[in-house]
Amino acid sequence: MRATKSKVMTLWVVVLIAMPFVLIPNANAWTAGDEAAVFGHTFEEEYWTNDSIRIEGTDGTNSSFTASYVHVGEFSSFLIAFNNANKTDGTKMILPYQLFGMYFKTPANREVFIGAIFAFLLAHNDTYNPTYDLPDVGNEPAWYVVPLASDNTWPEYIPSVVPIPATKVGDNHYRFGMHYYNLTCRVVDANTPGGFWASLILPILNVVISELTIQYDITIDETGQVHAETLYTLGQVLKLKLWGVELPPTDVIGDLFEVSAVHYLSIFTSQYTVTRATSGNTIDPPTSTELLDEDISIKVGANERAFDIGLGRQYSLINETTDPWTTVSNDENALNCLLGARLSDLFLVAWQAPLSAWLFAHMAYGLSEKLRSDYSTVGDMVSATVAGTAFHNSDWWYAVTFPEWDGLRIQQDPVYTAYTNLYTEPSDAGGVLVIILVVGVVAVVWLVRRRR
Repeated sequence: MRATKSKVMTLWVVVLIAMPFVLIPNANAWTAGDEAAVFGHTFEEEYWTNDSIRIEGTDGTNSSFTASYVHVGEFSSFLIAFNNANKTDGTKMILPYQLFGMYFKTPANREVFIGAIFAFLLAHNDTYNPTYDLPDVGNEPAWYVVPLASDNTWPEYIPSVVPIPATKVGDNHYRFGMHYYNLTCRVVDANTPGGFWASLILPILNVVISELTIQYDITIDETGQVHAETLYTLGQVLKLKLWGVELPPTDVIGDLFEVSAVHYLSIFTSQYTVTRATSGNTIDPPTSTELLDEDISIKVGANERAFDIGLGRQYSLINETTDPWTTVSNDENALNCLLGARLSDLFLVAWQAPLSAWLFAHMAYGLSEKLRSDYSTVGDMVSATVAGTAFHNSDWWYAVTFPEWDGLRIQQDPVYTAYTNLYTEPSDAGGVLVIILVVGVVAVVWLVRRRR
């Protein structure tokens, strides 16, 4: 019953997030300015946040989501995030769904779209190769940590969402994001099919984490490069129940346990290459865990560098159970890796993939005059996405691993760099526009095409 209810709630959330875009005036032929009907703002404004875009259901249900936006010259960045949903029977759903995107033109005037969506956390017991500090799923015990904030396993911990509004921190410096507090999470077995389904359906192991915060800090420097820093915070594991029995988190989370933030990659059809920044070698889907020791660089057209995904930076470990909080370490090093995707990975994000592609197609259509000329309606662009002609698939995921964890609070800052035309004269090659959707920080796998 609980599993069925969870699936119904998830579908309900999907419909609610998509609904405002369906209601755009003349949605099939979106023109510049129509976005004000959804957001209360236009894409020509410098920055804004609407954190109370509300949808009222016919049965008395209501929900809301947040949209934030930054616009400087021909650079734009946006965030679409779900806040909560409330039913008349008192059921409340908080889901940390976030779609982050950037749109810009390169120095050669090629259009680029970059999108990102959170997948899940992965905890693993580093027993296979402890000196390697990477999630060798399939060789060592591993678990998905999946937020289920509608659960009331610990009624004293009330989940909440606090949007971080778009703010102009300084000249060409902006920030926005989302806070989630007291998230109850189902811990799902990633080791065997039987264990996966049993732990997904039954509340075998549940935890509550104090916070999940993702902030996007955007700085445009004097050369026109855009540095998008993801300020990521994973709160401490405060409570834990195994088969309904409450245990101290330290009894289960041992010294060899590590945690990773997992992101899927998918790329819009275009002229592009994905390379290591220094070696220029194409990244092939890995068959085993592969440590990244260089930035991932996205290039378009005639090998023009458009976007870099930086490696994991240092992070801090903080103990929240002390008063005041105690910083255990300030100089832990995060690791980045690639690993081939498993069917269970894909199942957990299956509902996000079509929704995210649908939302991103609408946002891209509204932002790009070129796309509006290429597709007669936004529906045509969405149809191309559904048909699988607009996306390249990837059977691998990208993860940031935190080798030292112990269930403590983690704060870490990866960096993303976009190469734009904001302060550069366009080259003669500007007549050819290339559209790319790169899911980098946390991302989308397009499952429909995989299954066709």
